[in-house]
Amino acid sequence: MKHILWRTAACAGMLAMAAGPAAAQAADGLEGDWTARITLKNGRQVDAQMQLQTAGGTWRTLAQSTADPCVGIPTPMLWRRVESGVYELHFQGSKALTGCRDNLITFQQLDAGTLRGRSDAGAEIVLTRR
Repeated sequence: MKHILWRTAACAGMLAMAAGPAAAQAADGLEGDWTARITLKNGRQVDAQMQLQTAGGTWRTLAQSTADPCVGIPTPMLWRRVESGVYELHFQGSKALTGCRDNLITFQQLDAGTLRGRSDAGAEIVLTRR
């Protein structure tokens, strides 16, 4: 019986040690406030703000459009780390307003406070940590 308890305790200890690096990786994320500069294919630039928590957050472009009610409204989003220096951001426009489009964009980390990605429409997005 002591042998079984000892093995169980040893396994629990190894699991706790294995979770340590994973917990450290989670802290090495995108949490915080960001500004964004969106450069459209025609060269026009639009700014946005993004606030991120552990796995989600909110995105909002600073422009408004009478032709597109999806522009400029707070949009929920999810993010995840794909691998070192690569992140996927899932912009959930459909949750902000019926008829708005969702987007999944992969971003490459350029340095500790800068990420760059490209939308499927060809717009370049540069995120800078505030």
